[in-house]
Amino acid sequence: MPEILKQLTVLPVESPVLLSGTIIVARDIAHARINDILKETGDVPQYIKDHPIYYAGPAKQPKGYPSGSFGPTTSARMDPYVDDFQAHGGSLVMIAKGNRSEMLTNACKKHGGFYLGAIGGAAALLAEKNIKSIECIAFEDLGMEAVWKIKVEDLLAFVLVDDKGNDFFKQIKPFCSSCSKKCCCETK
Repeated sequence: MPEILKQLTVLPVESPVLLSGTIIVARDIAHARINDILKETGDVPQYIKDHPIYYAGPAKQPKGYPSGSFGPTTSARMDPYVDDFQAHGGSLVMIAKGNRSEMLTNACKKHGGFYLGAIGGAAALLAEKNIKSIECIAFEDLGMEAVWKIKVEDLLAFVLVDDKGNDFFKQIKPFCSSCSKKCCCETK
């Protein structure tokens, strides 16, 4: 993780990145369970300290592929966990889609974290071209909501929130001609 953070810290918000290597996949229910582990033990699992975390869930695996469709899910639901996880060295690089809250931006600035935006709507293509292997590593009873370890190659993402507190959505809001109370640029 230190090498990834070192590479990301020099990139301005909106920079594209290609991710290759191990990524941990977890969604809402898995985050709640990881939070329970944190409350019980005072620490988060090592796997969210060592690797970026991708908010997604696999679809049924078609024959001949490591995974079915595997696109990013909306990220804001995980925001309440981020400050505590990052304070314990976890979730320092998060990958998903959608804007994030001020709470998330502040946590990234405080703990040196990053939020990377993945392309929504390309789930089948991601599974076919970028995901090389998949393995359930925790909470198997949750099915698709379990924690997964995936190997990826050249997974495209963009720096949306950096370790300095810069937020892509806040930066584009003044230039967005369609901004209104329900604009995509608004954060909670």
